[in-house]
Amino acid sequence: MSKAFLLWWIQIVTISFATFLIYSYGWFEKLYDADQTKISFIIIAIFLASTIASGFLSFRSTPNSHAVSNYIWFASETMVTLGLIGTVAGFLLMLNSAFDNLDVSNVENVQKVISNMALGMSTALCTTLAGLVGSVLTKIQMVILENNFCLLYTSPSPRD
Repeated sequence: MSKAFLLWWIQIVTISFATFLIYSYGWFEKLYDADQTKISFIIIAIFLASTIASGFLSFRSTPNSHAVSNYIWFASETMVTLGLIGTVAGFLLMLNSAFDNLDVSNVENVQKVISNMALGMSTALCTTLAGLVGSVLTKIQMVILENNFCLLYTSPSPRD
């Protein structure tokens, strides 16, 4: 087993523990309710796929894995991009019809407008957070993996 795989395994155990805590506190349900676009769950799926791929690469540790690692780097950037798309979509949801038929003398009407704006803002913030966290965790895995490749395949071989 390589050092990269052991470091990947430590990160997986930590992520699994954090996921258990997030599930225990019901944050996945809150995320599902808060994100109207459900882009956060697409980001989570991309993160899971890239994590499995980087674990496979760190276990195999072959020099020709560079092509596959490019796809994982791309997935990391895609998570950020999807987070930003979700941010824009959330702002569009927030401002789309927020001020149509706004009657400031009617308290219920104002509360409904504020509730709709909050739903759009929660979508924007949830997708941004999911994209950034998924991207950073994937990049950590890739830096560990590529540093291990550099150590394995660029160091001079010992002479007899």
